[in-house]
Amino acid sequence: MGILKKLSQIKDNSSSKKSAIQIDDFEKTKVTFFQDGYGSSKGAMGNPTILKTSLENVFEDYKEKSRKNKEQQDELKKPFIDKTKKFETEVHKRETAKEIKIDNINALNKDIDTINFEISDVKNDPNKYGIDADKKPKAQFFIGLFIILPLTIYLMVFYISASYSAFFKQFLDSDIMTAIFDGNAFSKALKDGWLEAVFVVSLPFIFMGLGYLIHMYQKETKFSGVTKILGILIITFIFDALLAFQIEKKIYDFEKTPSSADFDFQIAFSKPEFWTIIFAGFIVYIIWGLVFDFIMKEYENFDKIKSFIRTHKENRRNLLEKKQNFKNEISSIDNELAEINGKIKETQSTIDGFIFEEKKYLLFHTEYLKGWFLAIQKEIHLPHKEKNDLIDKCEKTNLAHIARLGLNDSSYENLVYEK
Repeated sequence: MGILKKLSQIKDNSSSKKSAIQIDDFEKTKVTFFQDGYGSSKGAMGNPTILKTSLENVFEDYKEKSRKNKEQQDELKKPFIDKTKKFETEVHKRETAKEIKIDNINALNKDIDTINFEISDVKNDPNKYGIDADKKPKAQFFIGLFIILPLTIYLMVFYISASYSAFFKQFLDSDIMTAIFDGNAFSKALKDGWLEAVFVVSLPFIFMGLGYLIHMYQKETKFSGVTKILGILIITFIFDALLAFQIEKKIYDFEKTPSSADFDFQIAFSKPEFWTIIFAGFIVYIIWGLVFDFIMKEYENFDKIKSFIRTHKENRRNLLEKKQNFKNEISSIDNELAEINGKIKETQSTIDGFIFEEKKYLLFHTEYLKGWFLAIQKEIHLPHKEKNDLIDKCEKTNLAHIARLGLNDSSYENLVYEK
């Protein structure tokens, strides 16, 4: 078969007339295939077996010619090369984005490690983190709480008993201790009426409320806070003095004779029992207020550290959430990279191999068959029926050849042969 030699004679001689020359070469090639098919059929007497071999030789010769035609292959591969470059650009973009996100994760890890360290270290040295608090506030807080609980019970008992004695109790003896501490004061007040019971129970909370105000006023400016605290202490002392006066008056009235003078503050101030009642309540109230203030300060110190830790844990939670988002984004980028790299591998296999122009070849193949069939019609002398049978056999041979090579799939423009 002389197709390769004949095709090699077709060359481009002028770049300015390239399109016209290509059209001219295409037509010459078609003629060449037609003539070769005509001559081969004439020589083989249209034999279908020889046609099968001839078609295979024609195909292999044209395929090899296409493989060696560098200019043609470069032109056919150019879209694939451009596509690969685009894919590589996308890979670079995603790898850059991935590196940025990895750097962000590393920065977040450092921040998380710092937060974890500060959470564990703040109790050892709170001043280091700008917290004006004792290093060990918890122990002092519970010690103060242990002290204030019995003091609170004492104040409750004292003021319930003292208020009942001062306002509701009818004295049957002059025992001062019975006047101050009456174990049945609440039940007796409740027996007298629910208003009396509410009154004697509420009075201790008034004094404890005043103690709470002392603690709050200490947070104000120096002069204003001290003035208010002194005012509260004076009011409390006067209140205690009035309770003591009422109790002492009832005792005095129980003991007095017809010649005794009426009870007044001058008489009250001269009696030690009067001062005993005052200081049994007022001094304990002062102690309760100081311990309460101490407990609240220790709790505030403790709460500052807890607040610091709580804020840091919230920040850590936010950082961990951001870190997970970055990980999810990196995972998505990895999937995209895998997909793009798969496409790059696919296009690169095309670039590394060679592209066979199926549609173009089929046009030349058709010309070859035309020549083959025309030679049967004109050059082979057989009866009409036998000649038609021979042409049918040659057509079946051709169809089998086309199917075997996969050239009958019209959805493909070109065939790609890998290395």
